[in-house]
Amino acid sequence: MKRILHLFRAEKFTEDFICLMRDIPEEEHTFWVFGEAYLNAPCEYLKPDNIKYYPRIDIKMNKASTEKELQAYDLIIYHGVFEECLIEYFYTHKKLLKKLLLYFWGGDKEKLPEDRKQRREKSYVIRRCLAVVTIIPQDYTDLKKQYHLRGIHFCATYYSAHTIENMDKIMGMPKPEHEAVHIQIGNSATITNNHLEILKILSKFKRENIKIYAPLSYGDMEYANQVISYGKEIFGDKFIPVQKFMSLEEYCRFLYTMDIAIFGMKRQQALGNIFMQIQMGCKIYFDRESLLWSYFTQDLGCVISDVSEIFEMDMKKFVEFSEGDRLHNRAHICERISKEGALRSWRNIFQSF
Repeated sequence: MKRILHLFRAEKFTEDFICLMRDIPEEEHTFWVFGEAYLNAPCEYLKPDNIKYYPRIDIKMNKASTEKELQAYDLIIYHGVFEECLIEYFYTHKKLLKKLLLYFWGGDKEKLPEDRKQRREKSYVIRRCLAVVTIIPQDYTDLKKQYHLRGIHFCATYYSAHTIENMDKIMGMPKPEHEAVHIQIGNSATITNNHLEILKILSKFKRENIKIYAPLSYGDMEYANQVISYGKEIFGDKFIPVQKFMSLEEYCRFLYTMDIAIFGMKRQQALGNIFMQIQMGCKIYFDRESLLWSYFTQDLGCVISDVSEIFEMDMKKFVEFSEGDRLHNRAHICERISKEGALRSWRNIFQSF
């Protein structure tokens, strides 16, 4: 039985992943959960003996006893490669790299420290770790080009039982009827969503019966205000910024009302959002140059529309999406978001060492 340590931020999907690992009892899993985001009191999932919570992971890593603790594990999986203190620790303790797996979420791949020393340390750790895990293959291709990776590569995903349960519950209800075409752009108040460009492209439809929704409840609030100002300027009351942070059930209900979702980002983000909307039968638009385009069209075989083609579309063509294409897309992502698929990908990783 391997002893596996997971270094994991307190995030919205932390609890789900811990629960998923209970279905792989052939390995011994320990979790060091850190940070204060997404923690609600009381956090029942932090109570088991195999879970240790550290509000400040940098303090834990500075303790003299930490290296001996880490040496006792067969594998160390660092989920979400954001914390510079952890990168610095593994750079300083290079012997641990032979058991370190880095799981990139997407945004961490893009984030390079401004400090030259920190950039050097991050490059060294990424290049020399035992393995790199990504959500989609295209992220690994980018990492390999940037860091000249030496380690093994795996693809794996998380599984959210709460999300699937909420989706099943909501999709069991009749789809809400509305006269206007409901369009969602982006998933957060981050500039990578390219809201302003998408709003400009959609301006040709400003006299049509549409409502444009932009989830802006988290991220860069200064940028969110720019998006709101620009959206209102073009579309008036037809532009609806979503600034309230919703519960998972509320957000699933919100997504279920959408007819079209447009994601203008070039990098990998919003995968959970996109998977849910495909399941719910939404027509999806991506930038053809994005990592998401090749992943969803080539790897998963989904029917996706190209943002740039909106320039040539009339309203009818923009909205058109056959029931056959909806069913086709749902069938092609079922395995990707299933519990069985997630367990299979993680078992493959653990059994490879």
